[in-house]
Amino acid sequence: MQRQAMLGSARGFLPRRAGGQGGEEMSVPIEWLDMLRCPYTQARLRAEGGGLVAESGQAYRVVDGVPWLLDEATLSALDRDFQRQYTEKDARSYDRQVRLMSLLFGCWEPRERRKMVNLLDLRPGMHVLEVSVGTGANLPFLAQRVGVEGRLYGLDLSSGMLGVAQKRAALLVCPVHLVRGDAVHLPFADGAFDAVLHFGGLNLFGDRAQALAEMVRVVKPGAMLVVGDEGMSEARRGSWLGRRLVKMNSLYRFRPPFHLLPWDRIENVQLHWAWRQVFWLLRFQAAGGSGQPDEGEALRERLVSKASARP
Repeated sequence: MQRQAMLGSARGFLPRRAGGQGGEEMSVPIEWLDMLRCPYTQARLRAEGGGLVAESGQAYRVVDGVPWLLDEATLSALDRDFQRQYTEKDARSYDRQVRLMSLLFGCWEPRERRKMVNLLDLRPGMHVLEVSVGTGANLPFLAQRVGVEGRLYGLDLSSGMLGVAQKRAALLVCPVHLVRGDAVHLPFADGAFDAVLHFGGLNLFGDRAQALAEMVRVVKPGAMLVVGDEGMSEARRGSWLGRRLVKMNSLYRFRPPFHLLPWDRIENVQLHWAWRQVFWLLRFQAAGGSGQPDEGEALRERLVSKASARP
């Protein structure tokens, strides 16, 4: 989610001073540049004039140390609508709302986040990307796993959310790099990360299949990915709480998007449930690891059957 970005031109995207927008343009750490790319051409970027310029000519702003690597004109109407709903004031209250919702579900939010992060099988020193990092609520749990030698990277559309995440990141034991961007066009090199986490957002992406394919593109062969969003198990759907949740928010009607996964590029797909079976989680690896390539349609049928099974 986000509030503002660059305006495109026939010759690329022109950086503008942040002046009246609450931020200043500045450069980014050199180590960033090795993995950052133009999200539309995959051209390398270089630091220039306080911003970033791609080899193909596009230029991007860096605001308060956060690269803004997107073109607002390419966002879907749905993305543009939702970004307007997430100012920094909204972002500051977001975590409180999530904590209260977890209690309604009958679970404890920090415990659920830790369980979700544990599915990534992280090790010290790893470089991990969180797509839709939001307020950075998962960052402390990721940092505990990768340690002082690790690196965390977070992407979000919302400049308001990123502002809150930036404050949280400053307290962690490992470096955290944040970028404003679109999950459908990730501004990273192929194979840049050891793992990817995404939780909350996919159901409303303008192109869910492309976003999933992008997450697979930016990890190394055999890397673990965990992706999740609203969508209840059949057991939860039939409960009193499940029926109430659907009335409160239609997103809980969603089901795991097996049909959107890039099956020819992944292996070892697993279905998990989180937050007392109110959210689905898909855990899988990028092809090329030690596992066996999954058998496509047969596995999909088994997973769909598992997702729709009643106790």
